[in-house]
Amino acid sequence: MRLATDCWYPVLLSRELRRRPVGVERLGRRLVFWRSGDGTAHGFPDRCPHLGAALSGGMVRGDRLICPFHGIEFDAGGACRHIPALGRSGRIPVAMALDALILREAHGFLWLWWGAPRAQYPDLPYFTELEDGWRHATITVDWPVHHSRAIENQLDVAHLPFIHRTTIGAGGETLVEGPHVEADEIGIRIWITTAKDTGQRPREAAELAAAAAGTEPTVSFLFPGTWLLNIAPRFKNVIAFVPVNARHTRYYLRAYHRREPAFVGSLFAAATCLSNRLILSQDRRVVVMQTPADSADARADRPLATDRAIIEYRRLQARLLERVDSPEPVAN
Repeated sequence: MRLATDCWYPVLLSRELRRRPVGVERLGRRLVFWRSGDGTAHGFPDRCPHLGAALSGGMVRGDRLICPFHGIEFDAGGACRHIPALGRSGRIPVAMALDALILREAHGFLWLWWGAPRAQYPDLPYFTELEDGWRHATITVDWPVHHSRAIENQLDVAHLPFIHRTTIGAGGETLVEGPHVEADEIGIRIWITTAKDTGQRPREAAELAAAAAGTEPTVSFLFPGTWLLNIAPRFKNVIAFVPVNARHTRYYLRAYHRREPAFVGSLFAAATCLSNRLILSQDRRVVVMQTPADSADARADRPLATDRAIIEYRRLQARLLERVDSPEPVAN
């Protein structure tokens, strides 16, 4: 699976990881995550170096992960600390060590660094405007699609009146002005303006840029896979796109709110999550049929001017993919 490297990828919700080992496929690899006694998250490839047993079938005791096959114990850094068959005084082979994954935990997610170790790491790709005073509800959706197609679907401006004609596209606003798009090496920002087509002249790029100045973008995207929709000052949607493998993406859809009282806001967020699930399901029937699976291979596509955000996404993806094919998870 080709992936942009030197990036933080969301891999799990924090609440999905407890004391028992959790085995999942992420970024095309089988991985195991677990918490030590102090609650710190740890992760390794989900394979015991002895005879290849899945460590996710084992258990956690204190600050050690124990293989279910022969009881071999590994500490949080991946060092093998005990092999019962060799006895307490037995010599432990150096090759029995595991590569510890580089992890961070923040914003209710567990993040995995995919790339070479560094002395300093970049900030996590999340939205600073959501750090204080916000509540949220989250749902999980799994699709049989490459993560690039899943992301591009949420950067696509023109499909709403067709795919979502019974929901968010019910107004029939088929004319897309621009959109105005700003992009850099961190992400993409989109100011979306649509209207019913009565034959009017769409505004020019300079007019759209002037209108966008000093305002929040409609959609913000941070590489490699977090997306924010500004619905209202107290209401925003977020999606974290999790690459499982070349044909499988997990969506963590989150509804953020600042409504008071808190219980009313919580009910509102829960209802929004149900709405988000319905709206996303409308996209599914089309996106799962797009070819090729990975949009990086879509050389036959003919993007339009209204696809500016997708064009920018593909441009940066291509640059990142040029650096190196996906590495194995690396030791911290």
